[in-house]
Amino acid sequence: MYNYHDHSGVIHVHSTYSDGAKSVPYLINAANRAGCDYLILTDHDTMAAYKMEGQYKNTLFLVGEEITVKQEKGHYLGLNLKKTIPPVYGPQETIEQVNQQGGIGFMAHPDVRKGKLAPVTWADWTVEGFTGIEIWNYHHDWLENIKLKDLFSGLLKPDTFIEGPIPQTVQKWDELLTRKKVVGIGSVDAHDYFMSYQKMFKTIRNHILVPESLTYHPAGFLKNKKLIYQALQKGNCYLSYHYLANAGGFMFSAQNHHQEVIMGEELSLHKGVVVAVSSPRPCQLRIVKNQQCIARKNNTRSLIKKIEQPGAYRAEAYLRLNNYHERPWVFTNPIYITAN
Repeated sequence: MYNYHDHSGVIHVHSTYSDGAKSVPYLINAANRAGCDYLILTDHDTMAAYKMEGQYKNTLFLVGEEITVKQEKGHYLGLNLKKTIPPVYGPQETIEQVNQQGGIGFMAHPDVRKGKLAPVTWADWTVEGFTGIEIWNYHHDWLENIKLKDLFSGLLKPDTFIEGPIPQTVQKWDELLTRKKVVGIGSVDAHDYFMSYQKMFKTIRNHILVPESLTYHPAGFLKNKKLIYQALQKGNCYLSYHYLANAGGFMFSAQNHHQEVIMGEELSLHKGVVVAVSSPRPCQLRIVKNQQCIARKNNTRSLIKKIEQPGAYRAEAYLRLNNYHERPWVFTNPIYITAN
């Protein structure tokens, strides 16, 4: 297999340009201390920090926008934009505004857990042209599971109140994947209210798989930026709960007699097609197609499955730490197996 480079960073962060508690320089320093290869700021309805994009020590700082859809019908993360998109458009128009700038976009916190107070969720699932959706939003996962009486312990041990992706969000993702390519990402949605930026930057990470390593020199900024957004657009990426363990080196691939591909890519169905998952540490590995787990193996670093039907196949990994039950750890983007 071609040697892909795995770089991890955080997406969906707010600064004082909108409703975040700290300045852009402060959160960039936090990202450096947390070991983020990249950081994508998405303040509400503004690209004011765009002029600050650049390489800061070992962290690439990029600026997008969390766009408010008209009449509170959703929030949309617009990335790789050049200018602010005002909050005056409906769902489809918002997506088109992002696409017109050559950007990519993801539906933010599209669902809420049953019976919980809702943030702004996504209202219109008939839209077309979007890149993907947030599968796991750390801020809302914690917020929706915390109660006032638990606030103190929730601040000391926030992981206690983390469940993982909302099941109906993952179900919606799998439903969409039966019809089109949809990239899944994770987000921190950090504001520095209850937890510091640095602490949140060590929770949900998005790992991009790129054909050449990112450089940490200002002269390589534009090339690095292009590599990051191309990987996110194609789905050459996976999300991980970095707090449990560093997932760097995780891989999901497929091969037939002619070629080998990774997550986010297509492969034609031929006799002998197999998908393979490899993990940097022992865990429970699963291969999923259309909401069904078609292969599972416990306490392993690898899992291989022969594929005989077309469809979107993705991988999940769960960790058991300190004798607790398996915790959600890694969700890859799909490999799309097409008919002959």
